[in-house]
Amino acid sequence: FFFCLCNFHFTIMSSMASSSPTHKSTGAKRSFRMKMFSPSKSGKVKEGSSQPGSSAMGRLPPPSASLEISMSDFPTPNSTPIPSPARMPPSVRLNSELDPFNVSGTGAGLGVSLDDEDTRRLLHDVSMSYSFPCKSLLKLAPIILLTATLAAVITSLALRSYTPYDASSRDFHSIFNNYLSKARYVDLTHGVSPSIPVEMAYPVPSFSAGKSSRAIQNFAELGQEFTYEEHGFISTSLVLGSDQLGTALEVPAKWNELGATLTDIPGSTAIRPIFVIDVTHQATVDPGYELQVSDIIAFERAHLVTISLGSVVAIRTDFSKSYSSFVTDGIPSTFPSISLEALEFLHDTRKVLMVGYEPFSVDSTASQTGAAWLAHKNRPHLKGLTNLDRVLAKGCLLSVGFLKVKAGTGGLGRFVAVCPSKGYSDEPEKGEVVAIDMEDGELSVKEHPLRRGVDGVLRSDVDASPTDYCKASNSLGCVDGQPVW
Repeated sequence: FFFCLCNFHFTIMSSMASSSPTHKSTGAKRSFRMKMFSPSKSGKVKEGSSQPGSSAMGRLPPPSASLEISMSDFPTPNSTPIPSPARMPPSVRLNSELDPFNVSGTGAGLGVSLDDEDTRRLLHDVSMSYSFPCKSLLKLAPIILLTATLAAVITSLALRSYTPYDASSRDFHSIFNNYLSKARYVDLTHGVSPSIPVEMAYPVPSFSAGKSSRAIQNFAELGQEFTYEEHGFISTSLVLGSDQLGTALEVPAKWNELGATLTDIPGSTAIRPIFVIDVTHQATVDPGYELQVSDIIAFERAHLVTISLGSVVAIRTDFSKSYSSFVTDGIPSTFPSISLEALEFLHDTRKVLMVGYEPFSVDSTASQTGAAWLAHKNRPHLKGLTNLDRVLAKGCLLSVGFLKVKAGTGGLGRFVAVCPSKGYSDEPEKGEVVAIDMEDGELSVKEHPLRRGVDGVLRSDVDASPTDYCKASNSLGCVDGQPVW
């Protein structure tokens, strides 16, 4: 800034207006006219101005400014003679070698080449006097620098005070209020039912009405089914048959006798960043396509991101869109998967926490090399995901929940992606909610009463009659025979 302010080309023309041999501090005025020209963009003297080494001015361009200077404005010793017009050279040219401010060689400041020492001193005084703004600013530079530094510090502190949260000093409620309350929640989980497709030779789960396992005086008999009318509540009896059902968290103990079980999964897995790599095109062309390392690199380049340490990487293939047909047709023996090289790259190079995928196995090879590698490397993974087409490629969080079975080899999961709403241009689809819709915790109400079907699953029954609560003497939730609600 200072250099640009001081960077002018000067050309001195004309001569003194008087030839008095001496200059008195209170005496006659001696004056000359100084015309100043701005430098060209290249920093060179403009065409037509006096060039270094020339002896004549030549034709000058129109001046950008002119200044009438009186000699009494620049005091010199009384004994200093003032040169006569005859001794003034026909031209005064810029000379960067004599210029005290010329740091770039472009002629900044005022440098002159004259034969007369006194005239040179006089004009140098003019130059020094005219350049006072630069000198003053240079003297003020430390103050200006200190002021700018203080302003930057104050601005930084002010911005920090407006930051919604600071993990080291604030609670996380502000995170929910400012971000998560406005986020879009996408459920990545298949529901469990008696008709859920299962892999291998695992049995299907069964559902039935919950019954009392013992007699309770004046309340329930042994084996009696709990009902709304008699007891004020119901329950469901589940026989899963396996912990390898539907959308699940698979742990190393399934394959590795030294591997971690569900009990060993730390709570820190509950919230993680999630990246979604889309290979639907490849899987459409080749139903048995295996994710390659090149797909991962291409994803990172396309989205200008590096998959982060401790994140979850989900592979979108849209395999789950055919889920309903698997109930009758069975799970296909050929399905998209992840190559062993890709698994090694994600875990050993990118250091991810887990991989996730839509099929019910991580690879479709006969020997299940991918699943075995993950287990013996003690890595959990997520299987049977759905709705990955509704999750942003980057920028989302994954909520990881599962049934914590003691020393289980797999856990029924509930996985939900939490994504910024601004990443979507459409309205939420089925299974998607915005947190603000449930801010008071009240859920939707069924249109008709719930009744159990032949498969043991509860459904809204249009033919069911509403229950008259609290008619039984020992029904729960009642005071003096009346519902508390």
